[in-house]
Amino acid sequence: MYRVKRTIYVGERAIEVWFGLVSKTKNGKNGKYTVYLLTDDPHNPFNHAEPILSGIASRETAIREAVAYAKQLFRSILKNRES
Repeated sequence: MYRVKRTIYVGERAIEVWFGLVSKTKNGKNGKYTVYLLTDDPHNPFNHAEPILSGIASRETAIREAVAYAKQLFRSILKNRES
């Protein structure tokens, strides 16, 4: 699993998020990426990888879409907390 750490800015808050990317290869060719949202630092034994996106053709696109997904997720969480 390829792991990526990103800082997401939602309003005035900065949230550090870990993503995991897995690409299955077939006959030596790159397959589609599946993106996971990691619940904690990858080295934490209690970390859990939750699949959030799949079928993405490139690593850069997968990371970009994962960040957009996480931003929307955290906006929704913060909005529900304020209500």
